[in-house]
Order: sequence, then C-alpha cells, then structure tokens
Amino acid sequence: MGNGRTQACVKSSATVLDLTRKENGVKTNAYHWALSADGKVLTATTTALGPSGPVDTSQLVASRISGSDGFAGQWRDTGYLQRRAEMTLRLDNQALHISYPNARQYIDLLFNGADTAVRGPLAPDGTTYAVRRAGRREILSLTKRNGTVLTHGALELSKDGRIITDSWWNPDRPADKGTLVYEKQ
Repeated sequence: MGNGRTQACVKSSATVLDLTRKENGVKTNAYHWALSADGKVLTATTTALGPSGPVDTSQLVASRISGSDGFAGQWRDTGYLQRRAEMTLRLDNQALHISYPNARQYIDLLFNGADTAVRGPLAPDGTTYAVRRAGRREILSLTKRNGTVLTHGALELSKDGRIITDSWWNPDRPADKGTLVYEKQ
C-alpha cells in the first residue's frame, strides 16, 4: 500500500472477509466484512487498534447496487446521510473548519486550494479536501482519495445566513448531484 502500510485479507467463508492493516509492522486496523445470507447487505466493522488493543469501533451497513453474488459489486452506504446529519462550520478570512460530530471527522482548511487530510478516528485513509472561495456566499471544494479526484463540491450560504446547501458531484457526471441542506441552530 506504500508509506510502510500493508494489508492482509483472509476469506474465512463465502460470506466473511477479515482484513488487517499494519503500518511499519504494527497492527493499526482490523476489518470484518460479512455478507447477509441473500448477499444483498454488506456489514463492515472497522476496529482501530492502539498499543494496548482496540481503541475505536465503527460499523458501516451497505446495500447492493450491482453485482450478483459475493463481495464483488457496487455498494451504497445506507448510513452516510445519518452520519452527516449534523455539520459544524467555523469560518474566518483565512480558514474554514468543518466538523461532522456523528462521523467523528473534522478538517481545518486554508482557502489556498491545498489538499488537507481529513482527521478523526473514523476518517478514511488517504482522503483530502481542498477549498477556495467563489464569492461572498460560496465555497468550492475538491475531494480526493489517494490523489485521485472523487468529487467536486460547493457550500452555499443563503442570503439570510440561516441555510447552508452542501452539494457534491462526480466530475464525470456533473448533472448528477448529491445535496444536503443544513439549517442554522
């Protein structure tokens, strides 16, 4: 995997995969993937490991979009929107702080377009964001995973300052947008 990271995978049955990630020979994460009996639901449990054992555990449940059986196919994370139901923003002239408390992820960004790593115990490895201003009420973003562009996005503040619309799209399909609307609490 590079940078001193390795990953091993053991398929213990047709419906169970166990993966172990190491950094510089030290075990950092354990992953347990299990398929439902009908092969339509994938439950992935991730355990972050510290020197004395498990530090944090999270679970993702995904439904099959394509593929007929086994682990191969396209999956949709059914909890993504719930984890991003709450967003905290802090903004000054130089930087933007974004936090998703339910996902336990945050990022501090400068408005210089530089890639910045997502932080937190559940932050996906290799994921970066970059932002730049596009006017008084709009911020454009770029999300990458291991250097490859995943999505373009925009945060837009309503004229009354009470609503932020968070939109994102695949660069190959700009008309196919995802959108979350946040109301100021």
